[in-house]
Amino acid sequence: MFLWITLLNIFTGNVTEYRQLYLKAVNNSNSADELVSTTKGSATALGTAYHAMGQALQAKHGWNPATKLSLAKSAAKGFDKAVGIDANDVEVRFLRFSFQSKLPSVVSITKHTGSDKSFILKTIKSTHPLWGTIKPFMLDSELLTASEKAQIKAK
Repeated sequence: MFLWITLLNIFTGNVTEYRQLYLKAVNNSNSADELVSTTKGSATALGTAYHAMGQALQAKHGWNPATKLSLAKSAAKGFDKAVGIDANDVEVRFLRFSFQSKLPSVVSITKHTGSDKSFILKTIKSTHPLWGTIKPFMLDSELLTASEKAQIKAK
């Protein structure tokens, strides 16, 4: 029993750290680098998704177009891997949706936005630890209809 509780605390602690780094990394390249470093080699769906998000944010903060594209492609593969590990994790699906919805249309790695959006709308609850980030992002997204945004507001 003690081992189970210890493992649960370790996993929960990691996820909390990933979330905190992610929120910082949106506007800070050093935090994006730290997110990539912290999540490297993770075997969990969330760890893999946050690693991919770190790469996506490194691309966002980068200046070299070739490096940005390479990081974006690597992030896309990482997100798909994370969804392959656990397709029912709404946080994983949100991270992939948020990444793909912000990519320019010329980058042809945005094929999951529709399915991720539908999954998020059906699954997300206002009690989710990232609700304070997910709700405003979804309400600001150009990919949601007015009725879908009303659905988010009602949660």
